[in-house]
Amino acid sequence: VFSRRKSVEQGTFVSRSGLLGMVWSKITTLGFQVSDIKAYEEGIYTIVVFAAPSCRLDSAASTLISGSKDQNPFQFLCSEKNPSFSLHTPAYQLFDSARKDLIHFKSELIELLKSKKQVIITGAALGGSVASLFTLWLTEKVEPKFKRPLCITFGSAFIGDDKLQQILEDSWRNSCFLHVADAAQTPVNKYFKPFGTFLIWVGSQCVCIDDPVTVTELLGGANADVVDYGEVPGRLAQPVVVDSTLTIDDGVFSRMAERAENKKRRFDRLQKLIDMKINMIYFEWDKKKSKKLKMGFYDWYRTMESCPSQDKVDAQKRKTELNEYWKELVEEVKKMPQSEKALFKTRSLLAANNYRRMVEPLDIAEYYLSGKTDYQTTGRSPHYAVLEKLFKAENINPDRPKNSDLSDLLTFDSCFWAKVEDAMILTKTQVVSRELMTFEEDVWEMIRKREVSPEIFLEGSSFMKWWREYKEIRAVHSPPSYFTEFMINGEYKTYGQAC
Repeated sequence: VFSRRKSVEQGTFVSRSGLLGMVWSKITTLGFQVSDIKAYEEGIYTIVVFAAPSCRLDSAASTLISGSKDQNPFQFLCSEKNPSFSLHTPAYQLFDSARKDLIHFKSELIELLKSKKQVIITGAALGGSVASLFTLWLTEKVEPKFKRPLCITFGSAFIGDDKLQQILEDSWRNSCFLHVADAAQTPVNKYFKPFGTFLIWVGSQCVCIDDPVTVTELLGGANADVVDYGEVPGRLAQPVVVDSTLTIDDGVFSRMAERAENKKRRFDRLQKLIDMKINMIYFEWDKKKSKKLKMGFYDWYRTMESCPSQDKVDAQKRKTELNEYWKELVEEVKKMPQSEKALFKTRSLLAANNYRRMVEPLDIAEYYLSGKTDYQTTGRSPHYAVLEKLFKAENINPDRPKNSDLSDLLTFDSCFWAKVEDAMILTKTQVVSRELMTFEEDVWEMIRKREVSPEIFLEGSSFMKWWREYKEIRAVHSPPSYFTEFMINGEYKTYGQAC
């Protein structure tokens, strides 16, 4: 009931605002028979009209958009999960043929948006489809502090496939589109999907819908001709009872409400992030507890895994919740347009990095306790690799002065303990292999750069257990190194202490 009422109220509000009639008057002034572009000044608005000759809007012809920026004007929309998408061929060909001539015009509109001016881009039928493509192209240069453009189309076919729909679903760009459509006359093609908000006419009323599934359910007319939408604002201006009966099945609204609730839960990440931070705080306490036991956080968890206790149950629950949260978030990042990943980096990257360095070692402990080997090649969850790649791409180098305290440092390499486990297995062969020498060199480099936590040197840690076995065969087979002297001379005992 709420979704039905809300959709009708919003539809009535938009239709009575006067904006649609004003925009439609500019479209009819330019006409529908030739390809043309014209800008009008109307009060506070700059209205850009795209006109195009009529064509079959229910055409299934599509053009794959991929490749370099020269070949793909929408490369900024592509994401890791969706590196390409397909567009409605008639619309794309018309847009692409005019694109070079529109570069200067695009810059002028960006300056207007930068100065907070209202820019409306519009068109009917094929002209509306081209207007949508131009608007998408324009948003490449729209920064968060700019005014956002508004694209209003009338009777235009869907222009993108399901991949483009997925890209725009979670993007701010989705809010830049208002598509006016007649439920009985707007064609729908199964190869293309809707995005943005739709103002859909149903008889003498209209509903405002931003759920793509509902839009597809409501549309589907066979008539591909241009409809005289200019009649409708006047018709809707008549008094209307908001809750009057619509010729729409109640199931359409109930299903839409259910999807909206699911989407809200999916994207309500503020409370979730708070819960995740609480889980991390508990792990920080566990980390301090492990130091008192002289074994470190990794070995505390590893030892606890083999001893049933409430601490084990609580720690596993926290780890599972953290992993599920960040896996879901990584999947969302993969869908994000390249131009929007910066927002994720600003808000979440440091938290993601702390999570990876704190929790991945716990996954490593479980992995090796189950009898498996070679974690990095066969056992590592892809989401850790994605978070690591995103962090490294930022080239963040925190200041760690030579004499500063490192007691709270999390080892930079979240796979460090997997390397220790593999080294312990190799050491049992009593041979100093090339792999062991490489591990030794890597550890020394991390120590030299102060990138490992002092807890690896605690008496009960797996690293020290490895060292005690390794130094016996190392002394026999190879000459001393910086690392072996550092360990044998006991310099590790003061590593990371403030002076």
